[in-house]
Amino acid sequence: MVVIMASENGLFQEERREKILKILNEKKRVLIKDLYKQFNTTQVTIRRDLALLESEGLLKRTHGGAIKNTALYPGLALDKKEKLHQDEKIKIAKEASKLISEGDTIILDSGSTISLLAKEIKNMSNITVITNAINIASELANSNFEVILTGGVLQKESSTLIGPLADSVLQRISAGKLFQGVDGIDFEVGLSTPNIIEAQTSRVMMQVSGEVILLVDSSKFGRRSLGVISKVHEIDKIITTKALTKKELKRFNECEVEVIMV
Repeated sequence: MVVIMASENGLFQEERREKILKILNEKKRVLIKDLYKQFNTTQVTIRRDLALLESEGLLKRTHGGAIKNTALYPGLALDKKEKLHQDEKIKIAKEASKLISEGDTIILDSGSTISLLAKEIKNMSNITVITNAINIASELANSNFEVILTGGVLQKESSTLIGPLADSVLQRISAGKLFQGVDGIDFEVGLSTPNIIEAQTSRVMMQVSGEVILLVDSSKFGRRSLGVISKVHEIDKIITTKALTKKELKRFNECEVEVIMV
């Protein structure tokens, strides 16, 4: 009973699931009978871990275990994203808010982590926020700074304005910093999102910003989606909760990307 209770601790859950993914990346396949013994927990707990990781597009369950998912991640609606990895996203948002100062002009991309960043900065003053996210504009409606909402076609599931109209507005402005969220980051493919039109709008955001700061929780690593936004070397900073390996840190260093782990 004590072991089961310990395994349900939130922090341990995250650590265990990250280790499962690491094993999967090395061996391409994991078995429940091996995992529950290795982590000193129950088969029910391991099945629940695998089910969650599958729902996030990080693996594919098989009879008795799981294999590495090579399929493209289809994405989730914003309300579902907001329920995942909340503690990680809050840490990332708090750290990101430290990079914003009075007088800044920033772009806030869409996404659940960026939405939390908007909540962190809503009491600041003398900044200008540009966003294509309706929920973020609404969050900042009563703030003491200027909010610019791009036009565009509404992507209802993500509460995001995208497409040629959004791109046209963005191309007529300039920002000091972009705080960007993505659905996946992969060193070979780059940054990606399921919607190819949204990917284009995100690319324009990068082009008009002096500094690109990527905010990603641990679940986004190794994930690929249809719409490629950019290569990894095109961002300037990454703020993440993932305990990056020496190999990953080396790759970021080679790409000249500053890493902030929280």
